[in-house]
Amino acid sequence: MRKSVHRIAFLGSVAVLLLAAAVSGQGRQPATPADELLAEVRGLRADVNNAARSQMRAQLLGMRLQLQEQRIGAVSRQLTEVQERLRANHQAQTTLATQLKAFPFNSEDREVAEGFGQILAPLKGQLAELERTDQRLKTEEADLQQTLVAEQARWTGFNAQIEELERAAGPSR
Repeated sequence: MRKSVHRIAFLGSVAVLLLAAAVSGQGRQPATPADELLAEVRGLRADVNNAARSQMRAQLLGMRLQLQEQRIGAVSRQLTEVQERLRANHQAQTTLATQLKAFPFNSEDREVAEGFGQILAPLKGQLAELERTDQRLKTEEADLQQTLVAEQARWTGFNAQIEELERAAGPSR
């Protein structure tokens, strides 16, 4: 009887193993053409989505690049205007300083010296104002130059991103 119990247990174990092998084998059946087609469609959909994202990113970067070019143009125009005002201010300073040097200050007559001082006081005030304007314009020029460098760096960054997208898209036809 022990032999038959062992035999039944052995046959039962073999049956369970065969059943498990059959069930697990069904999960590994070769892919049907429909499954392969479904996988291909999913792959194509992922490729289309990636291409759409890349195209949208490229368009956004292109727009940012154009806006950056406009910013650079605006800052360049401002810088040019400040430099022109600086040159005009410097010219006015030079002209006024030349005019002030033309007056004789070596008068030993106190009344004459005071008279010249009163006449020249507005001109000296104007010269001082031109010097303050000169300093303000130089500061503005330096600020604009720094802004221009920063904006050009941003443009370079956007351009590099666009070039990276072009490289990622592959060789052009």
